[in-house]
Amino acid sequence: MKIMILTDLEGPAGVNGRSDGIGNTMLNRPTADLALVNEVNAVCRGLVAAGADEIVVMDGHGGSNSIDIFKLHPKASLMQVGDWSPMVILDGSYDAFIQLGCHAMQSSGAYMCHTFNSHGVAEMRFNGEQIGEIGISSLAAAYFNVPTIMVSGDDAACHEARAFLGDGLEVVPTKASINRYSTVNYPVEEVYRNLEAAAERALRNLDKAVCPQLPEHCELIVRMMCPNHANGPERLGIERLDEVTLRYKDDDFMEVWAQRNGWAPGVHKRKFNMNPNWLHPYTLARSAFKD
Repeated sequence: MKIMILTDLEGPAGVNGRSDGIGNTMLNRPTADLALVNEVNAVCRGLVAAGADEIVVMDGHGGSNSIDIFKLHPKASLMQVGDWSPMVILDGSYDAFIQLGCHAMQSSGAYMCHTFNSHGVAEMRFNGEQIGEIGISSLAAAYFNVPTIMVSGDDAACHEARAFLGDGLEVVPTKASINRYSTVNYPVEEVYRNLEAAAERALRNLDKAVCPQLPEHCELIVRMMCPNHANGPERLGIERLDEVTLRYKDDDFMEVWAQRNGWAPGVHKRKFNMNPNWLHPYTLARSAFKD
């Protein structure tokens, strides 16, 4: 079985942050990075115990530079991405998807809450419903029929994940939110045990996992914090509803998401030939040397 773990850095127990006047700033990065890799390794232990053959860890925070590969579980490959990449990190060759170290969406009031850009995005709505990073990532996996089987992070992130994916989802709270910059971290050894057990349980129950249904028509409404943030997308042909609000729409979810990330309509699809049967360059390269 092939598993993808997508990481973020706000959610692990022991990570600290504060306001920089607008959004979030991470404090004591060495401690945060260590907290993250320890939690990743706990999940890997559980996955291996449940029969995982291949684990790919996508370093998903900021510049994709939060995980020290020399401290990573020996069964895990490390994926790091730059700017010129397809707007997805997995494909249909994966059996399951895990989101680790998550935070809740902007305006939730939870610890270090934001939606992709704590300095730019005030709110995102997908087909009318408010959505954050957990939901978007789950839909990106569902595009390839890959179920999200587990989410970890602060308690608000876990509630958000279950609200989106259902009560059967395995969640592991790592801390309790007090407000955007205050939290109570749970004992790390307890968190590691819970992560390992939940990962093993989630993979053993993979046959019960369900992907969210992608709609026939996709509309993403994004309300920015500043009018300047809407100028660039409008120049690329994105519909501007008012001074700070943009509307992205297409029948293909990945096309909508690519547009939101700066690709002009149709360009990402042409360059990568993106469709539900598409295979990631990593998958192709790995297969070539396995044969």
